[in-house]
Amino acid sequence: IVAGGAIGFKPTDPVDAVRETAGAVLDDVTQRRAYMMTLGQGHVLVGAALLVPGELPVHRHVGKLAWLMVDPGLRDSGWAQQLHDAVLAQAQALGLEKLCVYVPGGRESEGLYADNGWTECGRWPGAVRVAEGDDRDQVWYAREVPTG
Repeated sequence: IVAGGAIGFKPTDPVDAVRETAGAVLDDVTQRRAYMMTLGQGHVLVGAALLVPGELPVHRHVGKLAWLMVDPGLRDSGWAQQLHDAVLAQAQALGLEKLCVYVPGGRESEGLYADNGWTECGRWPGAVRVAEGDDRDQVWYAREVPTG
């Protein structure tokens, strides 16, 4: 979780806040309002992705990739790519047609999305505050879900 804001938390945020959010995410997964894909090494969780289908009738064909995270020590392992591909497969299985994701700018993740058919749709300068004096852009990407 101490990932410089990549999943929505600052390194200084209290662990209880992270636990509360994790509990809400698990409730969404249990209630099938969200779908989680995970990667493990041995018996240790090293990566996870969260796909959230649109809830409103006008957005039921769209999903949001809420999180895609891999242990920072395993960044070049290809596991982010495996999670990405699992998200696309799950989106297809759910009948989704389009996906979006918001990521902090200036990170390796921008390359992951650009290299995998995502189109940058917008950039909000300074919208992510990782620490005092460390503001980053929030980048919005979108892509079509492959069919068949």
